[in-house]
This record gives sequence, structure tokens and C-alpha cells, in this order.
Amino acid sequence: MMITERGRKVAKLLILVLLTGVASMASQKAARQSAKPEASSNDNDRPQLLNADTDPTLRFPIARMGHMNGTLSFGWLDISRSMIRYRVEQPADKSPDSFEVSHAQVRIIGFQGLFLEFSNPKYNRIFYLPPGEWDSFRGGFSIVSAAQGGSGGTGSIMRAMQSFDFALSLAKPAAPETPAVVANPPTPAAPSPQPAAPAAAPNLVLINPEGAGGGQAVECDTSPLVVRGAVMDATGIPAVTINGTPANLRPQSSQTAEFWSEPLPLQPGENKFPISAVNTAHLEARLVVLIHYAPKTGPANPRALDRQKIIDLLHGGVPPAHIAEVVKQRGISFRPTPDDLNVIRAEGGSEELIQTIQMEADHQ
Repeated sequence: MMITERGRKVAKLLILVLLTGVASMASQKAARQSAKPEASSNDNDRPQLLNADTDPTLRFPIARMGHMNGTLSFGWLDISRSMIRYRVEQPADKSPDSFEVSHAQVRIIGFQGLFLEFSNPKYNRIFYLPPGEWDSFRGGFSIVSAAQGGSGGTGSIMRAMQSFDFALSLAKPAAPETPAVVANPPTPAAPSPQPAAPAAAPNLVLINPEGAGGGQAVECDTSPLVVRGAVMDATGIPAVTINGTPANLRPQSSQTAEFWSEPLPLQPGENKFPISAVNTAHLEARLVVLIHYAPKTGPANPRALDRQKIIDLLHGGVPPAHIAEVVKQRGISFRPTPDDLNVIRAEGGSEELIQTIQMEADHQ
């Protein structure tokens, strides 16, 4: 009977030890999990570091926007000390957008709103976009939201282009710190109040025509033109004007709105359309849209007369008045110079015929 009782006591003791050990392990695991820091947005925007010991390269996932038609490609932008490479991953038909150039061939234009612009010498407009968003991304107004979410990564790309070694030092993992031994840790001082951040002007982003707000003119062959973009401000939706006229606004959130103009007629040559956004603090952001308009020309008239045809008709005895009527009906296929007109006069052309040719030239 004493042996049985003793066995029970030993069994209870073993069970108590096992339960205590399990609880201790669970407690330590929970403590380790709670002590692990959450990844910040900066960690998410940090580039991959490739070939750290041989040819260190910083790799960024990006979206590249087409210059004229607003199409998108997605891929990897690799920046090393000597080279900048872009390899398109999708879509497959955008593979010609890939490039490999030296740093000396790249000219950084700067930020156009949330997008980084540079030339190599081909114009590029890019922003940081994680690969997990490539398949589902469809562009449109969501470009602004996506570029805003990856603004930290886009800033890292520009930093890597301008100062590779500095960007490399930020991308390398930090060495573990040895905790200092303090016998009597001092009482931390109360944090001093931080001054309020100064008010900032609104952020204007031009969506259409793409590239026209970067200080250089964009070629265009159709008129009229509709200017589109987005505006963001921490204090609310600003008032936006295009060419002095209030723009149409479609709010996307309490701080962001899409805007667009009424159709704007273009004149041949250079056209300027200023865009202004003013917030409640009366701070203003401005962009100037520059468009070089060259209207499409119609096909050449195969029945139009050139200089030699007019001279041949005069040599054939056709009266100048009749030739003038043919010119009115068919037009001319050349831009007459003073020498051309003098030759036609010398071959028997009348002043009526000369004036008719000049009038047709003015209508070209």
C-alpha cells in the first residue's frame, strides 16, 4: 500500500513538471513574438541587394509608363556602380522597353508629382510597384494611388541613381548592436513638444497629356485636347483651375480628387495651359502644360499641278486664263518661290495666272 501511494505521488510530480515546462516554453515564444519589430514601409520599399561581395546591385520592382499612349510595363530596375538596367517582365509585348545604359548616359529630370522622370536618352517615367501588384494593376486613376503607396521606394530609386554608395549603405542589413550594461539607468527626460509641421502646397499630378508638365513640350496632332490629372492635399480637396477656368472635379477621397478640363482647342505651334491648385491655407501649386500642335496633313492631290506641268501647258499653247481655271480646280503641288513665278512669267504666264498660283499657295 505504501508503494502504490508513493507511485501516485511520483506520477503527479512528473505531470506537474511537464505542464510547467510547456507553459514556460509558450510564455517564452509569446515574448519573442511580441519583441519582434513589425516591418515598416521603409523595409518594404528597401531594394534587394544582389552580388554584395562582387558587383553590388540594388534591384527595384517598378512600373514604367509609356511617354505618349499611357501604356504600362512592369519589371526589375537594377542599379550598380556603373550600369542601370531595366528588364521587362510583363507584358511580353513590352520587352522592347528594356534597356541597359551607363550612369553617364542617364539624365535625371526629377519628380513630376509622384513619378520619377529621366532620359537614357529615351524618356522614362517610373514609380516603385511591388511585383505582387503587377498582375492586378490596370492603370487609370489607380496610378496615383499606387505611386503614392510606393513613394518611399521611388525616392530610393532616385537616391541610388544620384549616390549609389550612399543608397547601398542604407540597403545593407544593420549590424546587431551590443546592449550597453547600465547599473542604474537614468530616468528618461520627458519628450519636448515637437513643432507643428509647416503647411504644404497641394500636390498636382498630370495624367494626360503625359509628360507635358515636365517643362518640355509634347507633340500632338489632334485638337481639341482634354487635360486630366489628380490633386492631393492634407487639408482637403483644393480648388483647381486650368487656363484660368475652374476644372471639373471628381473626389476620390477626402484629400484626393481627379480633375479634367473642357475640350481645349489647339493652335498650330506652341500652346500653354497653366494649371493651379489652391488649398484652404491659400498655398498654391502650379504646372504649365506645353503642347506643340502640328495638325495632320491630308493626302497629296494627285491631280494638282506642279511648276513643270504649268510650263508644259504654256508651251503647248493653252491660254493662261484657262490654265488659271485648272489651277483653281486642281490646286498646285509645290510652294512657289519668286524664281518659280519669274520663270512662269518668262514662259508666257499672265499676271492673272501668277495671282491664282499665289492664292492657291496661301491656302495650302
